[in-house]
Amino acid sequence: MKLNRKHPASARALPLLVLSVLTAVLASGCSQPGNATESTDKRGGEVVYLDAELSSNTQLQSSGTWQDSAYIQNITDRLIYRDPETLELKPWIAEEWTVSDDGLTYTFVIREGVTFSNGQVLDAQAVKRNLDWQAAGDSEKGIPANNWFPKVSAVTADDASRTVTVQLTAPHAPFLNVLSFWRTSLVADETINAPIEAQSQLTGIIGSGPFTVESEKYGEEIVLARRDGYAWAPPGLENQGEAYLDRITIIPVTEDSVRLGSLRAGEADLIRYIQPSEEKTLTAAGLEVVSVQGVGNSNVWDLRQSAPFLEDVRVRQALQHGIDRDQIISDLYTENWNKATSILTPGSLGYKDESEKLAFDPDKSNQLLDDAGWTGRDADGFRTRDGEQLHILTYVDVYDSTSKPLFQLIQWQLKQLGVNLEIKETDYANYSTVLADPSVGARRNGWPEADPIRLTVNYSSEYLNAFNLQQPDAELDALLAEQLTATDADVRSGIIGKIQDHVIDSAYALPILDDSQVFALQPTLHGLSFSAEARPSFYETWTETK
Repeated sequence: MKLNRKHPASARALPLLVLSVLTAVLASGCSQPGNATESTDKRGGEVVYLDAELSSNTQLQSSGTWQDSAYIQNITDRLIYRDPETLELKPWIAEEWTVSDDGLTYTFVIREGVTFSNGQVLDAQAVKRNLDWQAAGDSEKGIPANNWFPKVSAVTADDASRTVTVQLTAPHAPFLNVLSFWRTSLVADETINAPIEAQSQLTGIIGSGPFTVESEKYGEEIVLARRDGYAWAPPGLENQGEAYLDRITIIPVTEDSVRLGSLRAGEADLIRYIQPSEEKTLTAAGLEVVSVQGVGNSNVWDLRQSAPFLEDVRVRQALQHGIDRDQIISDLYTENWNKATSILTPGSLGYKDESEKLAFDPDKSNQLLDDAGWTGRDADGFRTRDGEQLHILTYVDVYDSTSKPLFQLIQWQLKQLGVNLEIKETDYANYSTVLADPSVGARRNGWPEADPIRLTVNYSSEYLNAFNLQQPDAELDALLAEQLTATDADVRSGIIGKIQDHVIDSAYALPILDDSQVFALQPTLHGLSFSAEARPSFYETWTETK
């Protein structure tokens, strides 16, 4: 994880809904940042956090939005802790573990004294129930198996020895990393037994973490409260007791200017997503800007071969060399952002620097397009072949507040080659639906993740086939399968390097940026930390305002 911090007037009126929610928060006793008594005592105080996106689905095996995963991370614990600085796997709810030489048997010793927030003991039986549920899902409730999970032949629990043993049908190299990830958060039987509708709301996720869900008004606010008696943080953290904050009020505010205005006015302590152009003005105003880059997949555009013209590797390679990533950073972003150098981010297991293969080379792009037969031009200057225009459809990514100017700049860059990149827009509710259209040629993909298993889940023809390959790529499928069973880290890293080579050489995806999560916060807020995948943790966060 890479973390950058920059330390350190009236904004437009808030929309009525946001204003009313903030007013209610302050009236209920949550101190307004600018008006509260300052204190260096870490215990106590409340924080208002304005997120850029709505909570949509918190059911563990089927959810996937960044904001939901961040909320879940703060109300649950996991078997294994991944140190965000060293990326080392460390004990947490599992005090220790062993793996058999053949990679088929995992034995975990479960920590004593842990409970879920509803009072259920988090013991070996509870862990077994979670692992069985993750591995098999619940078809009667419509809950899928976790597609990051290995094929499991048996899970057994021994309360006397506090052990849980997992027997796999085949070695699964990502397993321990997966057990450190938010998607495998441990939940109470009450959650597992609940219908999918209840699990899909944050109030239905009953964990053992340092915060509990006090209330949720869908689309308006989520309130997290400190969990009384919490005393099982990962060893090595400074705080080994309860969280410092009394309460966190999370309000979804999708409009950038409203979040900024609320922060500047002192009505919020923390916001997520700010436009790069606002970073310097915020730090000049005495606010802190924090940029976090997690390990995992970089921000790429998957080129989907169900769309017209993208089955031709020469066209895809022309797009690869026709994007000027240096211009993207210099024109649109700041030093808090980096251009992508592969389909993985630096620091990820097996990362390989593919910069030379991604070099901006418009002459090469033009030659590739000429070779592919796109030698004609229409009245608008776009390339044609046999009367057809070289046209590619995409939709602006709704999950990234910086995406519209990014898409527009790439559109301009590709126009210089004679490629018509058509950009459409939609909203959160319809984004997945419009992307299901096979004529959509480019789709933004890539998030920080716990393990490169995401490459297999995304791109194998046996999983999501995100490139929409019309015929399986046998070489790619073999590499994606092989990385899952290579239990030697060095061997696996070599395979992951070959995967990156193959994807880049085939121009299946266009790496654009290393994903950055950018936050702005009041100077009175301290101790905000992040997971290895750049999700915020409020456990050791504290505020001077009480």
